[in-house]
Amino acid sequence: RAWWWCWAVSWAVAACGGLWFMANVTDGWQRMVAGTIMLLALPGILGPPEVIPVGVDLPATALGLLGAAMFTGGHPEWVVGGIILCLLAGSVKETTPVFVALWAWTPWALVGLAAPAARWLWVRWRDLEGPDPLGGVFQDILEHPIRSALDAHRHLWRNAWVMVAPWGFTLAALHSPSWQVVAVLAVAHLQLLVATDTVRLVHHAAGPVMAAAAVANIPTQWLALAVVAHTCWWFKVERV
Repeated sequence: RAWWWCWAVSWAVAACGGLWFMANVTDGWQRMVAGTIMLLALPGILGPPEVIPVGVDLPATALGLLGAAMFTGGHPEWVVGGIILCLLAGSVKETTPVFVALWAWTPWALVGLAAPAARWLWVRWRDLEGPDPLGGVFQDILEHPIRSALDAHRHLWRNAWVMVAPWGFTLAALHSPSWQVVAVLAVAHLQLLVATDTVRLVHHAAGPVMAAAAVANIPTQWLALAVVAHTCWWFKVERV
């Protein structure tokens, strides 16, 4: 029950954080709303059934969006609030501060890495690290992350149904992409060298910037149509 509450509240927080962030980085309420809907409609944001409701991606992204909104809000005093939110987000999912730094284009978000770093040091100091509770193949992934990741993606690198199609209309961000778009996509896909999942990882990592850049490239009069076409899945999308 607690996980279902966490999952539901995370959607609400992600929506609020998304609207705030899009308001800061896009022009006009239409793009603010369209960008938020496009972000939350990405199949990787929902994720596969295995992470509903027990998963760290959604709550971490929700906190990260609020942090990114504070960093981009134009008020220097909000940086402290953004750092606190990045520390919380980093406590939920270790990589989130890195991506908040790319979303907001600020190094201050990287202070949030202190949370997972402190946890890692505590585990090592107290010798608390043990085997993977699921055992078997999961233990092998834990011990050999790069090999496992390369094996999992061996036939996927040029599979458009996995690598391209799930992005939907956020692919409009690739029209004259900014260095920020290029950077966040590059770092997001570097995860695939050490992790076996694909869509959920890159969408939670690069989704906010892709959505914001996409709505900036789509003419205002076409935004409603783009949102509808993006939100309604036309095929069985990959969510893992």
